[in-house]
Amino acid sequence: MSKKDKIANEPVTRKGKRGNKPFRFLGIQFDAPDGDTIKRHIALLILATIVMKFVVVIITATIFHSFIDLFDIEGYLSSATPLLQGQLPYINYPFAYPILTFIPILLAFIPAVLTWNSMAFVLSFQALMIVCDILIVLSVYFIGLKIYNATTAFYGGLIYATAFSTAYFVVTKSDAFPTCLLMLAILFTIYGVSSRGYVGASAGFFAKIFPAIALPFMVLYNAKTTSLKEELISAGKIFLIFCLVLLVPLAIISPATLSTYLFATGGSVGVYVNTATYTLYAYVSEVFHLGISVGLVSDVMYVLMGAILLLLVYIAFAEREKNEKTFLKLVLCAIFCLVFFTKFHSPQYIIWFTPLLALLVADDLVKIGLFYLSQVFAYIEFPLIFKISYTNTQYVNPAGSSGWYLTLLFFTLEYIVLITLMYLTLRPQGGIITKLKEYYRVPPKKHE
Repeated sequence: MSKKDKIANEPVTRKGKRGNKPFRFLGIQFDAPDGDTIKRHIALLILATIVMKFVVVIITATIFHSFIDLFDIEGYLSSATPLLQGQLPYINYPFAYPILTFIPILLAFIPAVLTWNSMAFVLSFQALMIVCDILIVLSVYFIGLKIYNATTAFYGGLIYATAFSTAYFVVTKSDAFPTCLLMLAILFTIYGVSSRGYVGASAGFFAKIFPAIALPFMVLYNAKTTSLKEELISAGKIFLIFCLVLLVPLAIISPATLSTYLFATGGSVGVYVNTATYTLYAYVSEVFHLGISVGLVSDVMYVLMGAILLLLVYIAFAEREKNEKTFLKLVLCAIFCLVFFTKFHSPQYIIWFTPLLALLVADDLVKIGLFYLSQVFAYIEFPLIFKISYTNTQYVNPAGSSGWYLTLLFFTLEYIVLITLMYLTLRPQGGIITKLKEYYRVPPKKHE
């Protein structure tokens, strides 16, 4: 352990009232506002997180008469079953996710094997995802303690815990697991335990790729008090260890499967109709008849994504001092770009950025209202109107019909709400832009 991390592992505290009882979470010690208040907040947040899952399931099935999508979970069970015959994923049969996704799958598979009951796997996997979601909500809360007072930090956690669209996907998909790794990585980074942060983001990469988007921003954030070279070496070593442990054995046993493993991200699919890319294409092609292909629209969107990500890295580099909110906004914007500009889209991607979004809107009622409105749109998108108004590859109604226009209007409004919410959440308000101007400002000449 480096000297820097030994210092970072010392109790991280915030000065509070006299006589406060400290509280420790994952090696980080808090004493503000006091241990009892933190324990009460944690209990309420855990309760809200669990209750919301039952509420969403019951409302979906009984009030809206929609479905609880277990397609992915059944796929996870199918991917684990060949292990009983001695077969290995990637080598003997395909598996469409990075290898660490097998951690919750294998844990849920144990009770299924012991009971020979597939429903035991479903319930176990859902329970594991709820545990991951509890860790996410606690990460939101403890990060909030660093940038807000205790009350606002609690609101941030509560906003995430009651994000009902996200709650639906927690109990039907695996995305809570990599998102948990991402949020723990951000939590450790915010509190100065950089090596654990790099471990979390690197592990997240091998769980579902996207958490690695935080790594450049973590390196640049940590480098404000050390050096860029030191942080690059530290992050690189940890990431390399993961590669050696997880990829090298696979490359030795079956080199041909390595490319399948690395590129199992959905990039080979066509343009999904619930993307911003297709929504723009529908206007330029079907509404305004400009004759622009969907491929060209997609290419432009990817160029914009690359340009924005480079700009975000540049802003992180130009920022002279550590600023927690700026760091969180940069990571949020980067993850949102991955979701917004790509040509393929699964509704559960909302889990990826909702924790940071919930945290950053917690101090403003207008943004909180827009946050829940975005959750309404996401919940309507899936499961309520899936296969009724659209499938992955097409609108259900023919182009030019009233149903087609209503579907286009829905996705248009959904993305308008999201863009507005992101703008209000990320707008500099004299922060990033002002600091960039100060960074490049030529100092005035002194009069002799």
